[in-house]
Amino acid sequence: MKGFNKASMLESISWELERMKKISISNRPCVFLSHKKEDKQACREIAKYLSKAEIDYYLDEEDTGLQSAASANDPYLITESIKKGIRESSHMLCVVSEKTFQSNWIPFEVGYGHAAIIDKAMIEKSRDQKIKLSILTLKEISERSLPDFMKVGYQIRGTISLNKYISELTNESESKLINENRLQSKSYSFSTHVLDNYLNWEK
Repeated sequence: MKGFNKASMLESISWELERMKKISISNRPCVFLSHKKEDKQACREIAKYLSKAEIDYYLDEEDTGLQSAASANDPYLITESIKKGIRESSHMLCVVSEKTFQSNWIPFEVGYGHAAIIDKAMIEKSRDQKIKLSILTLKEISERSLPDFMKVGYQIRGTISLNKYISELTNESESKLINENRLQSKSYSFSTHVLDNYLNWEK
């Protein structure tokens, strides 16, 4: 079963219907994808990759409330929509490129995510608290040193470390996820990876 985009009203309803049939879905992680709008296509592909591993996610383009607030250029409603999306997520993955460093919203999202997600995880003594807030660097800056406010997060520098992240997130072994075709690894069968346009493989 694929993961759902909880920013979408339709997919949220689908998630609720599936949860009624299979209560364990309630315990699945939901990853808030923090990103600059210019990196939307990379985020879409990363979201598909998470979804195939049966991880839910929040990708803002289907959040009608947030899109309406952005169209109205209403910073208060934008802020409240972002906070709501973060609070409804169990994890945050900040996707970083050269463009990220001109963003006004990503520092806010990471700061709020630290308060809303990390602090809660520490109180609850969550098993996976070290990956609650994670920073994924796209190919163009995978070697670059990051600003201090991003160094508080679990670092993902490429596809190998993303696969490890997903394994820890699902609490399932990487080999099991690959055998079930929920993760992809380069091999004699697959010389390329679906995220090669966006991520370094070796990291």
